[in-house]
Formats: sequence, structure tokens, C-alpha cells
Amino acid sequence: MRKLLLFVIELAACSVYAWKVPSWDPRLTETGAVKEFVNKTWCGHVQGMCANSNALYFAYHTQIVKTDWLGRFIKRVEVERHTGDICLWNGKLYTALCHSDTGHGRGRIQVFDEDLNFIKETPLTRPADGITCLNGVLYVGLGPAGTKEQPFRGNWYGKFNAETLEPLCEAFRLDHGYDCCAGVQNMTSDGTYIYANYYCPDEKADTPCLIVFDKDMNVKGAHLFGWRQGLDVVPGGKDGAVRFIYCTTINWIGSATKCQIPVQALIQFAELKDGKIQDISRHCIFRTPLDR
Repeated sequence: MRKLLLFVIELAACSVYAWKVPSWDPRLTETGAVKEFVNKTWCGHVQGMCANSNALYFAYHTQIVKTDWLGRFIKRVEVERHTGDICLWNGKLYTALCHSDTGHGRGRIQVFDEDLNFIKETPLTRPADGITCLNGVLYVGLGPAGTKEQPFRGNWYGKFNAETLEPLCEAFRLDHGYDCCAGVQNMTSDGTYIYANYYCPDEKADTPCLIVFDKDMNVKGAHLFGWRQGLDVVPGGKDGAVRFIYCTTINWIGSATKCQIPVQALIQFAELKDGKIQDISRHCIFRTPLDR
């Protein structure tokens, strides 16, 4: 009985740090895991990614792809365009959806199980982009606060109950201190802080793209990290470090139709420690059409 009780306590205390990353080697999703077109609709690049102990999930414009940690295909499900960032919490996969039409009512949160079976959804009054969960609260980016022609500081956000999807507050505009040119690309959490990745007006400029927030969305830090297309926290950080898995899309601009090169996601790792973030992948992979 005592052993059973200890097991239950340990299971209840499980977090992102209760599982181990297989290796810090970068890798590509296997050929064919990602389709460039779904129902004749171009899928574009990765919009968001998340991970658990036995799988990786990648959201594209019109598909979610599940692979194992080696990038081998497990399952694919078609989704509405434009499905953006995704996150895992309590055995459920949450997606942030932005419709292509204009006006209010463009956003939606959709919920799937870990096998990519649809569970439920809720409409939003604003478009949705970044999404993560902290302590049972979904933090959702609700669109840009300006236009691409006029870079802006900050974005709109909302908080929602992760179980019921009910809003916990009115949408609010947050100025994080730096110009950005679109909505929130990715959001993730380590259980204490929220990490949000943005597109900046100039990727080559020394503009922080990764902003750190506490649970009340107070800015706690800003870091140069470049534009990423998928981001999640993974276990393995030591001495106060936070480790991330991130991805970028390889060969996604018309490759399958023009160059006969498959679209794949390149998976890498980074670490935030002592106020600095750097890549910690064991090797670098460079792959261009010239490699073929």
C-alpha cells in the first residue's frame, strides 16, 4: 500500500522534467512525413511544435504531424487554415487557429488528444497565434497590435481555462518593449515562466525575438534568438538552465513541385543560462537544393 501511495504521489508530481530527451543530436523528420499540399492547399512552413516523452508534434497551416523522437512518421491529421502554434497539457493538444477571412470572430482554440483525435473547440473574438499552458491556464496570443507596414510594439493576449476554454479575462494589449511585425509565433512554458518568440521587422538586427514573462505577463527578460518556427521547453537543463527544442522548415518554398526535394522539419536544441541563449545541438546540419 505504501509503495502504491508513493507511486501515485510521484505520478501526480510529473512535469516536463519527468522524462528524458533521447539525445541532443539535431535531426530531420523523415521524407514523406510532411505533405507540401493538403487538399490542394499549400501547407507552408512549421507554425508551431511541442513535445512529450514519446512524440513530437508539428503544426503546419493545414496539417498536424506526429512523429517519434527520431522524426519518423506516426500520424497526420488535416486541420483548418491557418492553424498556428500548438501546446500539450494534461494529455491534450491545444491549437491556435486564425481564419483567413477578416473581421472579428477569426480565431479559435481547438483541442485534440495525443493521438490527434478532435475533442472540442471554442470560437474567439480575435485571431489566435501563439499558445501555451501554465498551471491550467491557457495563454493565447490574439493577434498583432499593428500592421506589417507599420511595425508595432507588443501584441494582444488572452487567458483561458484549459479545461473549459472559458475566458478568464478580457483580451489585453501588452507592450513587451520591442518592435515586431506579426503576431506571436510560438509560446511555451517551463512551469514557472512563459517564453514567447516573435517575428521582428529585421531578422538580422540585434532585436530580441524571445521574451520571457511571468504568470502575470510581466516581462522578465529578452534574448537574441532569431526567428523560429516551433519552440517547446524540454527537460535536461542543469544549474538553473532552461532547455528548448526548436525547429525550422527545410525546402518549403515550392520544393516538392519545382526541385523534387522533400519538405522536412529540422529539429535542434538550445539552452538559456546566465542570461544568454545558445544552440546546444551536437552537430550542425546544412541542407540546400545544392546538396542533391
